[in-house]
Amino acid sequence: MASKIPVVLVAILVCGGQTALPFTPATVPFDNKVVRVQLSAGLPKVITPPHVHLTNRVMIYFDAGTNKITYQNGEVRPEVFRAGDVQWNSAMSTHTAEIIAAGPVNIAHIELKSPPNRTPTVRYSALDPLKVDPGHYKMEIDNNQVRVLRLHLGQGEKTPLHEEVFERLVVPLTAARLKIADSAGKEKTVAYGRAELQWLSAGGEADQNIGGEPYEALIVEFKK
Repeated sequence: MASKIPVVLVAILVCGGQTALPFTPATVPFDNKVVRVQLSAGLPKVITPPHVHLTNRVMIYFDAGTNKITYQNGEVRPEVFRAGDVQWNSAMSTHTAEIIAAGPVNIAHIELKSPPNRTPTVRYSALDPLKVDPGHYKMEIDNNQVRVLRLHLGQGEKTPLHEEVFERLVVPLTAARLKIADSAGKEKTVAYGRAELQWLSAGGEADQNIGGEPYEALIVEFKK
C-alpha cells in the first residue's frame, strides 16, 4: 500500500558545508547516520598512498578520465568514467589510485553507513518516480543499500507529482532553476549550481525546469 504523501516537503541540510566546483580543497559537506559525503579533486599523475575503503560507496564523476587502481598483489583494475557517470564501488582492500585525465577530476565519494549485507524491506509508493514518469527518470543503480536515479528535464518540462519514500541526496550535474510544488500544491522556486548537493527528506513533489537550459541530476536514495 502506498504511504501517505507528507504535505510539506522538507529540505534537511545536515552539515553547513557548501559544495562548489572545483572540489579543492576536499570537503565533507554531509556526515550523518546514513552516509558520509566527501568531495575531492583527483590530480593527474599523482599516486595516492596505499589505503583501504571499509565501506561500499557510490562514486559520481564531474569530469572524464580513468582511475588506475593497483592492489598490493600487483593486480591493476582501471575504472574508466565520463563526466556525469555514476559507479558502484564495493569495499576495497589495500591499494593505490592514480587519476589519468587531461586535468583534475572532481569526484563525489558517497560512503554508505548502512550494513552492507542487510536486505531491507522496500515498499515503493504507487507514485514512485519510475512508475509515474519513466520519460524523465532512469534507473542507474539498484541494490540492497541504495537506488540511484537519473533525472533529465528539458527546458520548460515538468514531472508529475511523485513520492520519494527515502531520504536522498540530489547531485545536480547542471545548474538548475526549478519550480517545486508539494502535494498540497504549495509552490516555491529554487536555484542552485552544478554540484551544489542537496539533502532531502522523504516526501512528495512535482518539479518544473524554469531555467534556460536542460537540467540533469542524479538522485541517490538511501535504503536504511
